[in-house]
Amino acid sequence: MSFSSDIKERLCRAERGCPSCAAAELAGMLRFAGSAADDKIKFTTENEAVFERLRENLRECFGMEISGEKGPKYRFNIENTDTAENIIEGMAGSVRLSCCRAAYVRGAFLGAGSASNPEKSYHLEFDTKNRKEAEFLRAVLEKEGFSAKLTYRKGYDVVYVKECDAIAGILGFMGAGKGALELFTVQIEKEVRNSINRRVNCDTANADKSARASSKHIYAIKKLKKSPQWVKLPDVLKEIAELRLEYPEDSLKELGEKTNPPIGKSGVNHRLNRILSIADTL
Repeated sequence: MSFSSDIKERLCRAERGCPSCAAAELAGMLRFAGSAADDKIKFTTENEAVFERLRENLRECFGMEISGEKGPKYRFNIENTDTAENIIEGMAGSVRLSCCRAAYVRGAFLGAGSASNPEKSYHLEFDTKNRKEAEFLRAVLEKEGFSAKLTYRKGYDVVYVKECDAIAGILGFMGAGKGALELFTVQIEKEVRNSINRRVNCDTANADKSARASSKHIYAIKKLKKSPQWVKLPDVLKEIAELRLEYPEDSLKELGEKTNPPIGKSGVNHRLNRILSIADTL
């Protein structure tokens, strides 16, 4: 099951906050996955749970039982003018309370919403062919403190959100708290993995840098040992040179701990740089 389908299954079990929430949720479903205008109502979905939720809302709001067409897609049409007008009128003004706004957003998502697998990307969107409904949904989200964007894509007006925190907030607002928790869990896991990768990459880069420096030191030391200049070197330089040859993988700090007496990292670096300078003159 996809992440979107899982979210919809959970939303179909969400509790309604007040008696008006069923009408608000129904409005979101019909306006985003169907039509509720011109004295006719149409609705289509591929999700059986969403279809059953629609039936519950119609039953709760209007005492209406529907069967509809079942199959790969679930459809139902109402062409009776009085019935359609009664439903449309009942949905009007149904988002005055915050719980009803949550129900409306939930209905819109059930009707035409999707959420990407957070393992791959952060993206939540609502598709509609009605610009006015898209702008209304964005206004509802912004009234609850969620910033959403609007675009036009392949014949659809799309309300979308790409920020992880905002998506998790909207999921929780709609009633999919567990989905929001999963999103945060994935985000934390990603941050941990990225942190480890950065650390590994940094360690690798430092190791590469140290290896290049060690190779440069060893080349200079071997060059010096083949020349008369070697015997003229101060004992402290000979000491650090021999240590570098013996311990090519040691860091400057580790080399300094092996000198007699021990010296710090800067002291080791200074002595090795002196060796490099002398070797460059040969």
